[in-house]
Amino acid sequence: MKETSGRRRHIFRSDAITGVKLPSDEFLVAASARGDDDAFGRLASRYGTVLDAYFRRRLPDDGRVEELRQETLLAIYALLPSYSERGKFRSLVFSIAYRKLASALREQGLSSALPENLTARESDPDAFEIRTAVLRLPEPLREALLLTAFEGLRAAEAGEVLDCSADAVRARVCRAKTLLARTFGPSSRRKP
Repeated sequence: MKETSGRRRHIFRSDAITGVKLPSDEFLVAASARGDDDAFGRLASRYGTVLDAYFRRRLPDDGRVEELRQETLLAIYALLPSYSERGKFRSLVFSIAYRKLASALREQGLSSALPENLTARESDPDAFEIRTAVLRLPEPLREALLLTAFEGLRAAEAGEVLDCSADAVRARVCRAKTLLARTFGPSSRRKP
């Protein structure tokens, strides 16, 4: 760890799959802010697939995922020279992605409602039912659930993205799970 103005900064983190030591987000952000384009390339590579998954879970498959990923990465790049660490960088990435998605939906007059042409994959009709139920949740509940359960953010980090407290995020997730449990309760189970 490196001591920087009274704060400890992790230089490396271990990759979850390979265990290989990689530069931490904070290290790459600092290097990017100093003009190191390779460091930003590593950040973009690290978060590119994460952002793709984030947008795919929220949009129909109509080609906007790549566009929104690029817009999010460009916004992050523009922000880096003036970035001051106030929380986890990952929370910042999701905050920007969340706002880019909301803006794109507003511009196109779209809501986050289910698309008319949503169909089940023959191989997994249960996954389709679950996805449909999640997409039908009210937006604040759905976002809290997706950010914590699928994107892996803690309640405090999701709160930064959603501009609410960690307790509010936990309450939204609890409410979302309650609604999903009612949807898939014993009386609604399909018979084989």
